[in-house]
Amino acid sequence: MKEKNVIRFSILIFWTFFWGLSVLDKIIPDVHNLWVGKDFFALFVKFFGSLGLKNPIFATIALASVSALEVVNFVFYLLSLVNFSRGNESLSEKWFFRAIFSSLTLFSLFSIADQVFGDRFQLLEHGLFWLILIASWILFKYISKSDEKSFSLGFSKDVKVALAIGTVITVITSLSILDFSEKTFTNVDSPVKGEEVVDGVYKFDFPFLADKLVWEKTINTFKKDHPNLKINYIYTGPSELNSKKKTHMLLYVFTEKKDIIQSEEK
Repeated sequence: MKEKNVIRFSILIFWTFFWGLSVLDKIIPDVHNLWVGKDFFALFVKFFGSLGLKNPIFATIALASVSALEVVNFVFYLLSLVNFSRGNESLSEKWFFRAIFSSLTLFSLFSIADQVFGDRFQLLEHGLFWLILIASWILFKYISKSDEKSFSLGFSKDVKVALAIGTVITVITSLSILDFSEKTFTNVDSPVKGEEVVDGVYKFDFPFLADKLVWEKTINTFKKDHPNLKINYIYTGPSELNSKKKTHMLLYVFTEKKDIIQSEEK
């Protein structure tokens, strides 16, 4: 394969998987084994709520529109990739231009929304993606005019040593990840045990990947295990005490004994 085709094929693979996985993230917006989805609906509800539009219909329409545009992007890139694989570079380039244009349109809409909702961090991210798309088009379009050089993987001694070292490191890393996953993934749906730090105050250290379902199970289990206690207040630790946003949380539960409350009422 020519060097220019290797680069162009890599660009198509990247953007096809980028939009394909983005669409999949809308279909599976939850935590599953080997998949951590993002709840875009809750995010959109929050954004529109900040503008005073608290009816979920606005978030529903916006999310459906964004998802539809992302599906269009994915289809365009996929068609470009299929035609490129078949050797039809002219048709592949046409579909790639359509894909780039639709992607630019979507990221432009994202950037406008970021300014409306006041999300400056996302504005920077979407602006960078806009520029990367332009760079991808320039590289894909004009690399075809470069010199025709063949690309080959020669198995010299250095290459064999590099492949051997890379394989060993990959195997070790994979085994470590699988071992960690087997030991920790049960935390996704297991209630957290509380620790009484002071009299009547319990601390819950939520682990990685714990979500709202774990939170509900934790509180319900705590009530079941402590029938003589009444929960007066629940406090989440400030960001300074949290190690990772959205993946780690400290929860403090302030309780009071029910017999003391009953004696005071009498």
